[in-house]
Amino acid sequence: MSALTANVAIVSDSPNLSFNDVAPVAAAMQKQVTRDFSPLWNVQATVSAFDKLENVPVDYWPVILRDDINAPGAAGFHTDKNGQPFSLVQIDSGWNLTVSHETLEMLADPFGNRTVAGAPPKQAKFPKNVHLKRVLYLVEVCDPCEADQFAYTSNGVHVSDFITPQYYDPSQTVAARYSFGGNIQSPHQVLDGGYVSFGDPKTNHWYQVLVENGKAVTKSLGIIQTNGRSLRETIDDLSRKSHDNNRFQARTAKTMKAAAGAAANGGTYAESSAARAKELRQKIDSLFKP
Repeated sequence: MSALTANVAIVSDSPNLSFNDVAPVAAAMQKQVTRDFSPLWNVQATVSAFDKLENVPVDYWPVILRDDINAPGAAGFHTDKNGQPFSLVQIDSGWNLTVSHETLEMLADPFGNRTVAGAPPKQAKFPKNVHLKRVLYLVEVCDPCEADQFAYTSNGVHVSDFITPQYYDPSQTVAARYSFGGNIQSPHQVLDGGYVSFGDPKTNHWYQVLVENGKAVTKSLGIIQTNGRSLRETIDDLSRKSHDNNRFQARTAKTMKAAAGAAANGGTYAESSAARAKELRQKIDSLFKP
């Protein structure tokens, strides 16, 4: 039996980014998913642009573009009241690359809890009393190679490089491909500007290896308590609290030029889509509350 096809919606929730701006990025994403990602990750998906959130069908996973996401922890992966995934992306000069990043990670791990066991990263440095032989990696397919310099183009649009399933292999082999662009050269490697999250299965103590300016740093995230959230949501929140730089902070929006004449397509979609759009906006607004 074939796997169900995932459906992703790319939609602007800003008057400053029109459907005409979003549609070429969605087309580039569809090509990236079909040509590059699906054969490696065995995922079938459609990626479509929509003119507004109310027009997104209820069984689509939306990637929602907004002008400014002021609250740390708001950007990136979330789940709605039914546990279905959606992502928030801030509109800035690199929003298309972020859309690619979030879409691929959503397709590889829709519900934010997928882990793979393996040896600790060779770049990790632990305290003397920590001796890890086996860890659980959170599957985030773009994080180890997320920096702009490792991006490539699809339909002329910059899209994110991503790891392959062989990234989690126990040892390096000559014929293996560890990231689509070939930038990663060995299992569990983190490139400059990237990071990887992993935990001790015995204690549930989680760590991250980050590489900045060529230097690898190991950060402790502590013992994880998800409290009903997904593992990814929990780790993203802890990451922002743990790091003393702007790596996980919202960036100031560079507003895109608004396109004129974006007419609403009223009355042609089911009330359920409008209801879900309202619920998603309420969920998003709740993320900004102290």
